[in-house]
Amino acid sequence: MLRIPVVLDGQAVDVAASVGAAALDVIGTRDLSVAQRAADAALYDGKHSGRAVLATKEHATVPSVNARRAGRPGTAIGGRAA
Repeated sequence: MLRIPVVLDGQAVDVAASVGAAALDVIGTRDLSVAQRAADAALYDGKHSGRAVLATKEHATVPSVNARRAGRPGTAIGGRAA
């Protein structure tokens, strides 16, 4: 279905999807919040590189604020982005 453009206001728009994935044995933890953060970090690495990226131990150590990667929406501390 993602290969079929969606028509919006008479104009064809290509559709794409990104998925973050983390294997607990690869990142070395069973903590699901750490796994989710690692998957999120890998997802954005993949978006920026244009290829699939499976989370690594390094992705599991990405700094976070309020369980989100630092600098992302929802990470404000005292009204400023962290």
